[in-house]
Amino acid sequence: MLTHTERQEALSLMRSSADDIAAAVKGLTPVQLTTRYIPTEWTIAQNVHHMPDSHAVMMTNVRLSLTEDRPAWKGYSTDGFADLADAKSAHLDDSMELFRLMQRRIVAMFESLTEEQFARTGIASWGERSVDDLLRIYSGHARAHVKQIADTLAAVQK
Repeated sequence: MLTHTERQEALSLMRSSADDIAAAVKGLTPVQLTTRYIPTEWTIAQNVHHMPDSHAVMMTNVRLSLTEDRPAWKGYSTDGFADLADAKSAHLDDSMELFRLMQRRIVAMFESLTEEQFARTGIASWGERSVDDLLRIYSGHARAHVKQIADTLAAVQK
């Protein structure tokens, strides 16, 4: 279980995540957003479009855990989603707005939970995990993608 302080730190990261992603892509051209500069990595646009997809699944799994006993959590093919046409688009505004709104709702949901609710669990493909685990994992999710975007941009300059 996370401590109260750890939860507050995680929520702080979540609060800033949409701004962090927006700052990472500010001023980039459609070509920069959609070029696969590193063969084994997603494009920058795919990273951005992935954020609301991923957090929607996470939010659903948290809500399942809050309303069912040890539900099976839904997973999805991240690469499959990233290969869909909309995820390859350079038009980021809708995904950014969706992510920003989802993050506000997700943070509000987490802020409302009791200790007992943070301890509730679900069954993922990687084992039984708690709501606290999802908060911990997803609080740093945007930061990981900001790094991936920076690494992609750095590869362009080599």
